[in-house]
Amino acid sequence: MSFLKPEILPLMKYLSLSLLLLIFFAGCKKHNDTQNSSSTHVFKGIVVTNEIGQVLGTWGTEDGDWGTDATWSSDEYELLNLPDTISLAGTYIKDTTGWNIGPGIHEQPQNSVLVFPNPVQSRATLEFHGLGLLKFKAVIVDKYYNRMKTYVNKTDAPVLVTLDFSDSIKFQDGIYRMYYSFSAKDSLNFYKGHGDILICRGNNWQDCQKMVP
Repeated sequence: MSFLKPEILPLMKYLSLSLLLLIFFAGCKKHNDTQNSSSTHVFKGIVVTNEIGQVLGTWGTEDGDWGTDATWSSDEYELLNLPDTISLAGTYIKDTTGWNIGPGIHEQPQNSVLVFPNPVQSRATLEFHGLGLLKFKAVIVDKYYNRMKTYVNKTDAPVLVTLDFSDSIKFQDGIYRMYYSFSAKDSLNFYKGHGDILICRGNNWQDCQKMVP
């Protein structure tokens, strides 16, 4: 024997249908929330350097770290679209014509960027030198392209900058990427590149190496 009044039955059918629809849409939302893999970037290797900037080799598959990149995606260009107060006024690219004239052994002049040591425990050094009076911009990002550190300078001399990664909450162990460029008046980002930095707070290099894909 049913104790439900007849006028209540349509209401229960409505509530049951609403509950089913709610479960269905909740399931769809959960599925869509997991579709974020396309915005995650995998950094597959590093150039290993010691405390004085000597290159010791590579771990994993590095893809032209600390050199110059031929092309960037629009997202990569946007990473260096930083507000700053340093203008391009007076900047120029040095003319290296005749750099190898005269006796002796000559080392070809070049733009250079490097971070060492790599891997790094808490602090590293960024060293860069451009040919001419140039504007240098750099940004360190995580695998989601979140900007973690930025740096801008205008100089015609080699520069050493201390990078502090000691905040273990902000900088967790893993690989981060630095994007950088040199610019001069009428030559924006004429020299651009990237380099991957492994943060590893362990003392065992073998354990650090295991962190590289």
